[in-house]
Amino acid sequence: MQVSLRRRTGFTLVELLVVIAIIGILVGLLLPAVQAAREAARRMQCSNNLKQIGLAAQNYHDAYKTLPWNSESAWDWQNGNNRPKNHPRDHWMTFSWLTGILPYIEQGTIYNRINWNTFGSPLDPTNEPLARTVISTYLCPSNDQPALRDGQWSNYGIARVGTMAGTDYVGNMGHIWGGWKDCGAVPDFPGPANNPNLFVKGSAGTPWVNGDYLNEQVNINGCFRYFGSVRMAAVKDGTSNTILAFEEMHFRGGDQPQFDFGYNDTASWMSPVAAINTVRNPINNRNRAWQQGAGDRRCAGWSSYHTGGAQSVRVDGSVSFVSETIDHVTRYSLGVRNDGLPINDIGN
Repeated sequence: MQVSLRRRTGFTLVELLVVIAIIGILVGLLLPAVQAAREAARRMQCSNNLKQIGLAAQNYHDAYKTLPWNSESAWDWQNGNNRPKNHPRDHWMTFSWLTGILPYIEQGTIYNRINWNTFGSPLDPTNEPLARTVISTYLCPSNDQPALRDGQWSNYGIARVGTMAGTDYVGNMGHIWGGWKDCGAVPDFPGPANNPNLFVKGSAGTPWVNGDYLNEQVNINGCFRYFGSVRMAAVKDGTSNTILAFEEMHFRGGDQPQFDFGYNDTASWMSPVAAINTVRNPINNRNRAWQQGAGDRRCAGWSSYHTGGAQSVRVDGSVSFVSETIDHVTRYSLGVRNDGLPINDIGN
């Protein structure tokens, strides 16, 4: 009697489960690498955005012989003068400096539609649709906040609240203690040995600036003001040693147990109060003791979703990633345009 033997060609259930398990392990190992690669690409795009903003500011300077104007409320309380002084267009304007550079980032169509003669507000009916326009150059791809942001203050002195498109980049005001930027919970860090009071709130090194007073704008030691502008010649420390603009996610923060990563009420590109900030607060400040309650915009600052730090563009257009562990003296030196302190290049 002849017995016929046939070879088994399929997989057993056990073998199939083993293969599936191996594939699952490989996917688990690869997923972090894929996520890291995606974040690297997002960070690169974020860097490119800052590069474009820096070059746009230089082109603006070539045209107007000054860095871009930021136009806050600009009410001269002392002289009763509610018109800006020495503005290149001699108009009443309460628009951010990011509005002024629109023609230099290929957004001239929006710029040309703006009604510059309205009294004060980006949320004037003629400008509100433009304020809602999302501009990708002003948004970091790593930020998962919505591009359109509700409850936005239009400016500092003439407040209207509405929906506006966001910005994740702000102009550097230097190291000041000023209106809407005065987070008292952040302590006065010790200054260098030869100037221990350099970082004291209200000192010469960290001046108080009232955003409503035109004559106080000269006390700002960065590259942008509440109202007005700074010439590149005033960057005495050198354009490669001074920050022009930096990432800011406008976190609500707060001293509650869970840090609030949502945006605050001044986080839109057309609003002049949202488009500027000081480098006084530490990078990625999430210390609950250095917050002043939920949603306090004054404690927002240089920040990002990138691991370990945030990016900035210097006046010469170079972009660098700055570690959140940077010491306060170096951060001060990068932020202030005329302090005369030597710095080491900490960018990468």
